Amino acid sequence: MELLSSILLAAVLVVAAAGLMIWHVRAWQSSLALATDAYERDYRRRQFRRRMQTSAMLGLISAALPVGVVVMHAWPKIGAFYWGGVLLLVGWIGLLALADMLATRHYYGRIRRDYAIEEAKLHAELNREIREKG
Repeated sequence: MELLSSILLAAVLVVAAAGLMIWHVRAWQSSLALATDAYERDYRRRQFRRRMQTSAMLGLISAALPVGVVVMHAWPKIGAFYWGGVLLLVGWIGLLALADMLATRHYYGRIRRDYAIEEAKLHAELNREIREKG
């Protein structure tokens, strides 16, 4: 029963990971058409790589669930190392998620800063026009 439930859970998670990968490819293709400068294209490329790697590892970890059940029953000592490896993959996914959050924060922080500078320039120009005509 334990093996059957882990196979069902793994199947659902593998399908979800495949769906995420398809979603990432479509988002990548649409972002290529909309990217305006090299900085944005580089950000989108790195984001795509991080997210594809995360989704692929999610699928790999999902497939590892039923294998881990079998390994733990047949060879408990090897199973400890097996689950240690799976745990390392989960940690890597966490690091990729953290990197994605920080990169997104930096990217949109830069955009916000550029817009604030542009807004200040426009306000200064507007005030100058008002003083000249006022």
